[in-house]
Amino acid sequence: MQSIMLARADWFPMGLGFLAGSAKAEGHEVLIYNGEHDASLDYINLTTYSSNYYLYLEALQDDEHTSWTSLAKVMAEFRPDVVGITSFSVKWPSARNIARLAKSYSSAVPVVMGGQHVTIMTDDVLADPNIDFVVKGEGEKTLVELLRQLEGKQKWEDVLGLSFKRPGEVVHNKPRPMLENLDELPPPSRESLHDVETYSPESLGKLFASRGCPYQCNYCGTQNVWGYGVRHRSSQSMIAEIQQVRKEYGTRNFTFFDDVFGLDKERAIDLCDEMAAAKLGVAWDCLTRSNLVSDALLCSMKKAGCVKIDMGVESGSDRILKDTKKGLNTEQILAGGRLIKKHGFFLYAFFMVGLPTETEADVEKTIEFLERLKPHWAGISIFTPIPGTSIYRALQEEGKIETKPQFERFSHQSPHSNFAFNMMNRQAFPALAQKTVEYIQSYNGSYRNLIRRGMSRGYHRNPRLFFSDLKKLVTWKSWLESSHQGSHSRFNDKPTRSMLERE
Repeated sequence: MQSIMLARADWFPMGLGFLAGSAKAEGHEVLIYNGEHDASLDYINLTTYSSNYYLYLEALQDDEHTSWTSLAKVMAEFRPDVVGITSFSVKWPSARNIARLAKSYSSAVPVVMGGQHVTIMTDDVLADPNIDFVVKGEGEKTLVELLRQLEGKQKWEDVLGLSFKRPGEVVHNKPRPMLENLDELPPPSRESLHDVETYSPESLGKLFASRGCPYQCNYCGTQNVWGYGVRHRSSQSMIAEIQQVRKEYGTRNFTFFDDVFGLDKERAIDLCDEMAAAKLGVAWDCLTRSNLVSDALLCSMKKAGCVKIDMGVESGSDRILKDTKKGLNTEQILAGGRLIKKHGFFLYAFFMVGLPTETEADVEKTIEFLERLKPHWAGISIFTPIPGTSIYRALQEEGKIETKPQFERFSHQSPHSNFAFNMMNRQAFPALAQKTVEYIQSYNGSYRNLIRRGMSRGYHRNPRLFFSDLKKLVTWKSWLESSHQGSHSRFNDKPTRSMLERE
């Protein structure tokens, strides 16, 4: 297979993994095809990813592109009875290409779509003649019941959470209640990955200990699928999965992909204490909010093997933080960041530019705040509105988003993503965003930060990881030095066969 963006992305698609696990538990044979995975490629940085963005737009116009022909070959070899597809909004056009390929393989094969985008844009999705069903919201139980109906009476109206087509109409069944006990779900099926042997052990170490987030950030689309209520897996379930993945794949570095780790402090401490008692011999990281960390929680996390904490900052402007309903101000973020560093964790901070009410001065405040916070590493993205969020609805009501937008241009790293309506010179925003990305990459490229990042990776437990990271560093650092030449000045100019696909 070939990644359209010529970027190595060997992470395990957890959503499809849980769906595959549930289908396999029912006796079905499943293959997960990750269209963004290409083990022959190097890892690239955000600037290169942005500059490669045109390749995606070109691939959408080229039916003979390697990405499509590779997928068609795998489909013909696996011969699925059902094809399932998931995608974010920006990949909706490529998801349509996959649906077309599925119907070219067999016009009779049912095509099912799920995920954030289709949960909100259901009618538009089912208007595509190649898509038969949409699974809305949390999908495991709905998919399993749909597969039963496909093998049986085909009474689609009996499947909660399903939308489908009848002649001349789209039918939306009642929503499916959220699963209360997440331990009822089988573990995600990593073994179902196409070419699983080409994935690094660390890329298979993705975990979900909870689903849902109670916060109201108006740019986040997680509530489209998981809702605002929070549900947790048990500590025993999490430990068993970690032990299984370490045994089967040699994974020693794990990442909790929960929207916010530690929402229930008592439960989080209990999980950490049980992980420490189990002596798992692994390192791990997670994402949390600055207002949730405490000495007690951080001490427990440290003992359990946590080495890195990601924290959403978004902006260094208190006005912008208020506009986004983040529920935090810069002083709270600073306090949380300092506490995390005090306990010896590697601090990774996420920033965002281009929000609709943001000005050039706010972007400058964000860079100034980066220097005050001094995280060990920083990430940066360009704001892109997600269907189903309040900020998306507001922009659409104001006529700033078309009724049927070009979603292929809705990327967090795309130079075409320009919703910076409050800038004095909106046309200059892409250049400003590019300079901000380059500044942050230069910040990350200091040898002090690179050494700290290396120390957080636990090479003493996993020497093989050191050589893998060294290869990434050589590629990334050589690009950085050739592009920036060391500059770091501010803004320097029968059981069915199911095929689940991500694109």
